[in-house]
Amino acid sequence: MRKNKNHISAIIILLLITAWGTYAQSKDSLTIDYSYINTIPQNAGVFLNDSLAGETPFRFINYAFDSSKGLEITIKLEGYIDYSFNVTKADLPLNKTIELIPVSKLTLRNNKLVQENNNDFFKSPRKIVPIVVSSAVTAGSGVLSFYFKKLANDRYDEYLATGDRKKFDQTKKYDLYSGLCLAAFQIGLAAFIYFLLID
Repeated sequence: MRKNKNHISAIIILLLITAWGTYAQSKDSLTIDYSYINTIPQNAGVFLNDSLAGETPFRFINYAFDSSKGLEITIKLEGYIDYSFNVTKADLPLNKTIELIPVSKLTLRNNKLVQENNNDFFKSPRKIVPIVVSSAVTAGSGVLSFYFKKLANDRYDEYLATGDRKKFDQTKKYDLYSGLCLAAFQIGLAAFIYFLLID
């Protein structure tokens, strides 16, 4: 047991050191005067004035600047749209993380790349009352179906043990109730899906 606690303690300490190192690495560019560029996803090519200088995560110090244009930085990664921006001496030190846009989310329109409108919302607002009612019917009928089926099984076991015909009749009655509740469950579920996703 003590050995396991030592392993867990070592793992926690290792995770804390890793987290602190990552945090410090992204923040220390401002204190030691070097610039830091990262991308999501990483390993994108970093071009400084059209010359490949490295891959992200990328750090650089003291590059020659043209006084009028500054430094043109372009990020390129296969399958993603190029990202370009200009940096002047006044912008340094730079600490920037860029989320690249996949080409699959873009479409060609009039020979230009245009981002598709990926709206996460429904075209019409959902009707709350039918959704709540159909979900209540679905949940209630599912529970009742299980309850009546359990009663039917218990009565059938009693019928097998005693041979009492009344228990067998009760078994059929509870099976019928269970079947009706199961049908209500299926109708309620279909209505819930319709009102939530299709309507």
